[in-house]
Amino acid sequence: MLLLTKLMQRAVCAFATSVLTLACAGAQAADVSYHYANVDGIKVFYREAGEKSKPTLLLLHGFPSSSHEFRDLIPLLSDNFHVVAPDYPGMGYSDAPPADKFTPTFDNETAVIEKFVQNFGDPHLIVYMTDFGGPVGMRMAVDHPDWISGLVFQNAIVSEAGVDPARRARDAAISGAITPEKHALAESHVSLATALLLYQHGARNPTALNPDAWTNDAVALANPDSRRIMTDLQLNIPSNVALFPVWQAYLHTYQPRALVVWGKNDPIFLPAGAEAVKQEVPDASVHYYDTGHFALEEDHVDIARQINQFFAPTHVRGQIESVDGHELTVLTREGTHMKLTLEDRTRYAAVKPFAADTIKPGAYVGAAGMPTASGIEATEVMVYREERRGTGEGHYAWDLAPGSTMTGATVTSIVDKQGARDLNLSYGDKTLTISVPASAPVVTFAPAAFDDLKPGAAVFVLAVPGDHGRVDAASVLVEKNGVKPPL
Repeated sequence: MLLLTKLMQRAVCAFATSVLTLACAGAQAADVSYHYANVDGIKVFYREAGEKSKPTLLLLHGFPSSSHEFRDLIPLLSDNFHVVAPDYPGMGYSDAPPADKFTPTFDNETAVIEKFVQNFGDPHLIVYMTDFGGPVGMRMAVDHPDWISGLVFQNAIVSEAGVDPARRARDAAISGAITPEKHALAESHVSLATALLLYQHGARNPTALNPDAWTNDAVALANPDSRRIMTDLQLNIPSNVALFPVWQAYLHTYQPRALVVWGKNDPIFLPAGAEAVKQEVPDASVHYYDTGHFALEEDHVDIARQINQFFAPTHVRGQIESVDGHELTVLTREGTHMKLTLEDRTRYAAVKPFAADTIKPGAYVGAAGMPTASGIEATEVMVYREERRGTGEGHYAWDLAPGSTMTGATVTSIVDKQGARDLNLSYGDKTLTISVPASAPVVTFAPAAFDDLKPGAAVFVLAVPGDHGRVDAASVLVEKNGVKPPL
């Protein structure tokens, strides 16, 4: 399925991307693409950015918005994550199926998003939830706790304490058997007036908000089928209230890594909603913003910064000191002793030598290099398997050494010189020549397993923040048969 500086962001991107779950897309990292997925005959629109080998960040939007809500956030996250933002059926650009094809409930909306997510393979997700995204995301977390790598709560509630009393009274008024009066009350809230309230109330500078936000929502609000679906979802809100104890129990039991970013002037969801998350997950990081319900309209830059700091992977280079059960201790190249948790889904690989003189035009490579007076000289070259073509494509800063770069590109031609080979490379519409001296390691991937983790072996670990302050090893590139990862 198709599915703050740039240099500093790219400096934490990974080289061995076919094993390590982070990769750089260089200058193309911030590009956002737009697609449709077919889920049981429903066309689900979604926005996508970032390399698919990076940790997946699923953005779940609110009412009456769509993935358009994340238009400013996505480019700020795509260097570190594979970002996916779908529109729910009946909202945004997704289909609004007729009543005989789709019953609009939060259970059914969640089922569609779960099937949508499964199209990416084995899901491991950081889920960003706002407003309606809370009921969808929390149902998904309860249904599939093994999918969840982290949660972001942005004005998404798990407790009645987080609901404004007037809103609680309205929810109570539409509970129970649906009557014409209840339907009319619910439908009255599916309006542009409601959208304007949610966007503008509590914003620091309402007159400076981008009107594209509610103009985009107005298209769906004017569609009779979309209005019908959104009205039915309003009538289904009491089902969410009934599930609050279940969601609280999930948070209390699983203690997921949780970030809370909350518009504290929200007219319907109070700061007590953020504190309710903290009550269940004491390690949750909570940040309040002087803005309203749609906090991203004014504070997307800092919210992106919090997400990047809280969830983004980092590189650990060094030597294994010990392996004790699921705990790997590494003496890092900086001289620190770092403990990493090995999970069931941690991936392992090694490298093996690749004869430099057998690199041919058409090969896809990743080359770390250093600038010289005559250009760029490679310090190491990874030759990728064909199925990894496109991995980390681009030319960007790298964190192997101060001033180092990484280039992921296709070899277009080769010039042999005394003591070196010049690789002429192509990525996107750009070209670059990198000189590979005979002393530069040239490798490709080899299989490895947990049993290859031996004290004294060199490792390159992609580490991600875990629960309760631990650091998890998402993937490990380990020395094997005397060949060290040249990273």
